[in-house]
Amino acid sequence: MQAENKNYIVAIDLGSGSVTAAAGSKDPDGRLNIIDMVSKPMQGMSCGEVINIEQVTGAVRAAVGELEEHLGIKVTEAYAGISGHDIKCADSSYFVYVSGEDHEICEEDVAKLHESMNSLQPPEGICILDRTPQKYVIDSREETMQPVGRFGQQLEATFNFILANRGSLERLNKAFLRLGIVQRRLFTNAQASAAAVLTEDEKELGAAVIDIGAGCTDICIWQDNIMRYVGVLPVGSDAINRDIRSIAIPERFIEKLKTTHGYAVAAQIPEEKRSQNIKIKGRTQRENKEISFYNLAQIIEARLLDIVENVMEEIKESGYADKLGSGIVLTGGGAYLKDIDTLFRERTKYDVRTGSAYPELVNDRSLPAADDMHLSSAIGLLLLGLQESRIAADAEPLRKREKTEEQTDTATDRQIPTDEGQRPTPDGEGLDTRKQTENDTAKRPSDGGDTPRTPNNGKGKDKKRPFGGIGRFFKEIFEVVDDDEI
Repeated sequence: MQAENKNYIVAIDLGSGSVTAAAGSKDPDGRLNIIDMVSKPMQGMSCGEVINIEQVTGAVRAAVGELEEHLGIKVTEAYAGISGHDIKCADSSYFVYVSGEDHEICEEDVAKLHESMNSLQPPEGICILDRTPQKYVIDSREETMQPVGRFGQQLEATFNFILANRGSLERLNKAFLRLGIVQRRLFTNAQASAAAVLTEDEKELGAAVIDIGAGCTDICIWQDNIMRYVGVLPVGSDAINRDIRSIAIPERFIEKLKTTHGYAVAAQIPEEKRSQNIKIKGRTQRENKEISFYNLAQIIEARLLDIVENVMEEIKESGYADKLGSGIVLTGGGAYLKDIDTLFRERTKYDVRTGSAYPELVNDRSLPAADDMHLSSAIGLLLLGLQESRIAADAEPLRKREKTEEQTDTATDRQIPTDEGQRPTPDGEGLDTRKQTENDTAKRPSDGGDTPRTPNNGKGKDKKRPFGGIGRFFKEIFEVVDDDEI
């Protein structure tokens, strides 16, 4: 991206508690060179939604302004990253007939499918953020990701669509326009974090990236080198802070208390600390507080168990629960809690690691910033921006071929379902939540595929989000023993 005569990629990562403005470039060996990153606290966002546009623009202005001052540039365009509980996934399938007398599938047949998918219209009030091909099927039998050069009469594609609420995106865009910044492209933070922390082997074998932010927990699943699923839970590490705050701990102490003395698994606390207390100094002797290591860990563990339960539900709904050969990668600020990997490992039965940006993706000068899990999504945005610019530079026209009658279709009025069993209502308002029957789902259009099909992949089930169960740990919470202080 060109930022006032400097060939920099600029990214703006918007979280519920902070905003990060980052600038990077590609070094000679193709890795990311992180030029500068500026983070500022932010209010006015709640799980990806702009609640107060003045607060949001003020925080973004402060972060971008400092970045501009450091680098001597004027930022006019940026890649943006956002989370949000209204971000959903939906699969849709479509097919075309292969032209040519010998029925060899060529690039134009694939392009035809992509054009049809690009013409799919979302329901009213919904925006499409991304489209990712999941598979191609030849003559309803042969599944492949490389159809060009194969033979068949019919080529079908299944795409995964990332959908978001139009109103939320319009408010975000309004905030950017007030600052004179054009969104080059908007990514989900889940996509960005996965781009930063996953290795190539993990993308192939299957892995779920869980980015535990302040207001949301973002989930992105890769398998067979394809992004398969994105989901967002409307809860993050701020929920732990609220639980701690409910036992009369002053707000200004909570984050340090949690990260310095907190444990994700109460049973993992060293024996010598189990009966010890943490002293919290107030402004006066009367305001002093004490909490035991063990009780603090119980509060943290209770909330994390709720998050783990809902993460597992999301993974099951993705249809890839049994295809995560590399398990789970935890990142984001919430992943710094002691033994959080142990908790996830015990509860999910997957291999689990915590991870910041993968070192091979960034150059040596960028490693200090890349090692911070708070910055995983911001670094991922820079990597996605580099990838976008590389694709644009390398794009070549597909070879043309005269259309046959079978290839002609009218897809402009087709709509993508927002989930299995959820299609737009005839008046375009809301969604029809009636469950499709197996016959309805499997029905193949006979006119060249004018009706998209949604495979039965487990998506669209009613979700239970029981973010509760904390109260039982608030009994007898104050115990006095030791002199650890914050």
